Amino acid sequence: MRTTWLIVSAALVGCATGDPGPVTPDPEEGSIGGGTTAGAAGAPDVRCAGAPDAGPAGDFRHFTSSVISHLGDAKHRGFDLVTSAQSPTQRLEGWISYTILDKALEDEDVDLFACRAGQWRPVGSARTDDEGHFALDLSGGDRLPVGMRDLFVSVKGDRTGVGFLGYVAPDGARLIVSDIDGTLTSSENAFLETLTLGIEPGARAGAAGAYAAATTRGFQLVYVTARGNQYTTDTRTWLGDKSFPRGPVRLSPSFLTLPGGDTIDYKTQTIAALSAAGLEVAAGVGNRASDVTAYTNTGVAPDRIFIEMPDYASEVQPLLDAGAALGFAAYDELRTTLLADLP
Repeated sequence: MRTTWLIVSAALVGCATGDPGPVTPDPEEGSIGGGTTAGAAGAPDVRCAGAPDAGPAGDFRHFTSSVISHLGDAKHRGFDLVTSAQSPTQRLEGWISYTILDKALEDEDVDLFACRAGQWRPVGSARTDDEGHFALDLSGGDRLPVGMRDLFVSVKGDRTGVGFLGYVAPDGARLIVSDIDGTLTSSENAFLETLTLGIEPGARAGAAGAYAAATTRGFQLVYVTARGNQYTTDTRTWLGDKSFPRGPVRLSPSFLTLPGGDTIDYKTQTIAALSAAGLEVAAGVGNRASDVTAYTNTGVAPDRIFIEMPDYASEVQPLLDAGAALGFAAYDELRTTLLADLP
């Protein structure tokens, strides 16, 4: 009887203080099938095919918006949600724009959807600001349950849209943060060749397999790159095409982030935000001195910072010699030793 009273009292205190408590897995997503597979650490990975039925296109709020929407292809992108089950608020956000010039759609309405138990369900609406940015905060019982799932944003005025991801980490989740350019792609400038020549970058031999092995041990991949976020969908597609494990992506809000100090600042802030959300960064993988510095800045231990060699040996070797990180020459080595030794 006393135990029951304590539980009820704790619940009443939580309500009184406005603390909604952590989210939990959705019982409907507890079994494999119906669009659900097992993700990292057993958290459900919930997927929906295609785009949601958002209904017919409506009217834009502004005539200029209609003009912009006809000037070129949609360049919309979502900002993948990465948070913990403990977070009282989950923010779904991104940017709506058109044309190769990335022209923002201002002061217009969008509808947001989440994949729940293999079915698209509406979660709310938002309005873009003068940079085309939209944001919808979910709180209390409206929050998404534990797991990774497909999200989608649809523009009311013309029903163009784009998919993105939401990851609500279970308690004890451990992240592996990975750079992309030069670390996973065949060279540091491979993506630039894609933009200028249309050549799809190759992937480093064994990289996808090494990361897949890490997910079977319960680690969740988060991909962080200094590419401008207008290439979010291209980046996500490339990772999928090359069989890398599904995971949130983080791209720079700037069109161009210069190597060196700007890249360090961006990556430091991005990785720090993951920690601030209550998530453990168990390891970081990269190929440049800037990666070592960003991981170090955010508290990743030197024996958990792994640097792909030897493309930038001249800038990285002094850091390895000083014990600031560990180098690896092949992804088989990363898989069988460095990642395998993580607790």
